Amino acid sequence: MVLVLGVRKVKSSPTEVRVRGVLITAVVCLAVGVGVLFAFCNGNTGLQFAYPLSAASVHVDITTTGIPGIAGLILTVIGAFLLIVATIIALIEMLRRTGETGPIKRRGSAFEE
Repeated sequence: MVLVLGVRKVKSSPTEVRVRGVLITAVVCLAVGVGVLFAFCNGNTGLQFAYPLSAASVHVDITTTGIPGIAGLILTVIGAFLLIVATIIALIEMLRRTGETGPIKRRGSAFEE
C-alpha cells in the first residue's frame, strides 16, 4: 500500500496495515456499541454543585433493556479487546524494528555557495 503525502511516497508494511485494520475495527465496534447502549436507554442524569467540593456529585443512571443492551455490551467489549490487541501489536512491532533502521546517512561535504 502506498500513501502519497505531498511529494514523498510512504510505503506501509503489512504489519502497519494490519494494525490500522484492527484499530479501525476497534473504534467502529466501540462507537456502535456505546451508541446502541445510549440510543435505547431509559435513564436520567443529575449534577449537584456544593460549596465544599466533597459534597458535589454527578449521578448517571442508564438502563438499556432487551437485545440492544446485550448487543451494545458485546460490541463495546469486542471494541475494547481489539483496541488492546492493536496496542500490543503496535508495541511489539515498534520494539522489533529498532535494529532495522540503521544509521542516518549524512552529507559528505558542506553546503556550497
